Amino acid sequence: MKALQIPSWLSAGVLERYHAGASHLFLLHGNVRDLHVFGGDWVPLREGLERLTRRRAVVATYDVSSGLAFPDADREKALRKALGLKGLLPADPARALVVLDAVLTTERCPAGSVAVVIDYAHSLAPAGASGAAERQNVTTLARWASDPRIAARRPLVILIAPSAQDVSDEVYAGASGAEVVAIPRPDLSARAEFARHLRAQAPELAWELTPDELASETGGLSLVQMEDIVQRARGAGTALGREAIVQRKVDLLREEYGDVLEILQPKHDLSAVGGLEHATRELKEVAEIMRRGQYAAAPMGIILMGPPGTGKSYLAECFARECGMLCVRFRPLRQMYVGQSERNQEKAFAAIRALAPVVVLVDESDQAEGGSRDQGSGDSGVTERMRGSAFNFWGDSSLRGRVLRIDITNRVDLIDAAMRRSGRTDIKIPILMPDEQARRQIFEVTVRKHRLPSAIQDYTPFARRTAGYTGSDIELAVTTAWRFALQGGAPAMTEAHLSAAIDDLIPTARDQRTIDRMTLIALDECRNKRLLPRNADAIRKEIEERA
Repeated sequence: MKALQIPSWLSAGVLERYHAGASHLFLLHGNVRDLHVFGGDWVPLREGLERLTRRRAVVATYDVSSGLAFPDADREKALRKALGLKGLLPADPARALVVLDAVLTTERCPAGSVAVVIDYAHSLAPAGASGAAERQNVTTLARWASDPRIAARRPLVILIAPSAQDVSDEVYAGASGAEVVAIPRPDLSARAEFARHLRAQAPELAWELTPDELASETGGLSLVQMEDIVQRARGAGTALGREAIVQRKVDLLREEYGDVLEILQPKHDLSAVGGLEHATRELKEVAEIMRRGQYAAAPMGIILMGPPGTGKSYLAECFARECGMLCVRFRPLRQMYVGQSERNQEKAFAAIRALAPVVVLVDESDQAEGGSRDQGSGDSGVTERMRGSAFNFWGDSSLRGRVLRIDITNRVDLIDAAMRRSGRTDIKIPILMPDEQARRQIFEVTVRKHRLPSAIQDYTPFARRTAGYTGSDIELAVTTAWRFALQGGAPAMTEAHLSAAIDDLIPTARDQRTIDRMTLIALDECRNKRLLPRNADAIRKEIEERA
């Protein structure tokens, strides 16, 4: 009989382990509600598992809503015969697990002839289970994983949950616990194959993209979500274009991950950045590496460091747009309920893996990491556990070229040294207060970025007048000048308008000693000469003279 075509994660994560005798109980989590290839068809996971186990005499599925179910009457008949059951089968968890326990241990079923699939396992044995019924369910599943008598019967038991963190860890903890298998989102080749299938199914739809282009634009989505995009266009009778796809993709990702990640849509690339030549030159090279898929040369992480208001966050978003990659930012993960903070963090990390390739922005990273590990947290170890989990995640070399973390900080010295080391952060770029030449470039880029009509030919005089201004101060001056021009009915911004705007603006008050300290810390942390601003020595000298 011809072997059934199955997903690679199932072959490597489940069947190889099962046939090696390493485990007989598996917890599948992650992309469990998607379509998967079984026998050349795209089918839901539960249906695919029924196809996988079609040669077994007894195949039973269970969830707390539907109760016990079977692929066909023969499988139900085999279970009833083995256990001598008549009448209605129980639906409540306690009695249903008794039936499944009996079929897993009875010698009336030949070894290797039983398969059990429990869907929504997190509702049966949830993390933090406290009630007597839930505790009994947890104990039963944990015993199935470790009982040598059950292992000797060679059943295949599969639990399904959206996240392993939602299931009691007693079920999968330790060497004798269930084997945890993460189901990934479809990669580019899988999405391309499915896109060709969708096109064949909807020939009447106006396709403005090829299947390969559709696959490229839908990175991070499941196949079900890809199908949703096509079906919406089909139902509305509109063309399937790039703009509609991107917007729907963002909407879908916000619906699915919006509680732990903010999905960003940067409007500008690095051409809209002025006055940071040392940074944009390096970031353009990294962006090109990412676009070409040369992952071995890609950095694991980047730190943009320096005083506030110098454009670090804006630069990071422009870089993400330059790469053509999805850009996300963490939402607050801390919650008051026991274990919820860690589960939120785990969900965010799982989402980042699923969305790859992705740029992850971490604003105020010195605070996001919980500061120095020497600082007491007073939170019963939550901070330490989350910090340890973060170190493990960001140190995973398999993320190189697929997930790029960008830390944005005023005080890089407050980020834990373990996060700043090579292998987690490879590029550290000082982003400092702009000098006169940089300020002139910021004026020019701001006018171009906002597409403002301007009669000004040379911004050098205005750059001289704005010593101590940040990039955000200069942008405010330019937009205010355009407002003055509109009030006067002028067709373009003139030198008089910009001069009036600068006279009107009160720059943000800053503590110069604090700015100097942040500047020196950033310069000292940089480990590559090419990443220093061209006037780094002059900046140091100026600070020393003020001191």
